[in-house]
Amino acid sequence: MELSTQKLERIYKELKEIVKFENSLHMMDMTLNQSDVNTLEEVISMIEDIVNYDPTPYYLYDNSGGEPLMTANERLSAAWQEHLQLHS
Repeated sequence: MELSTQKLERIYKELKEIVKFENSLHMMDMTLNQSDVNTLEEVISMIEDIVNYDPTPYYLYDNSGGEPLMTANERLSAAWQEHLQLHS
């Protein structure tokens, strides 16, 4: 049984081949009209976002969010301060 992601990848590749073939033909020889080919290119772009989805959160790499970096000494110092506050 073929998984949905595998089907999408196959459809994605086939659509790319169709568009490539249609774009290689002269306008009068095309089996699809140009607006349909343009629509397929948009659909391919949308499917590409699904097929090439990366679940990695962006904040790990872009330095615009997430927790600020802490050194081991900073973590130890913060933990010690928290300990002192809780037990004093």
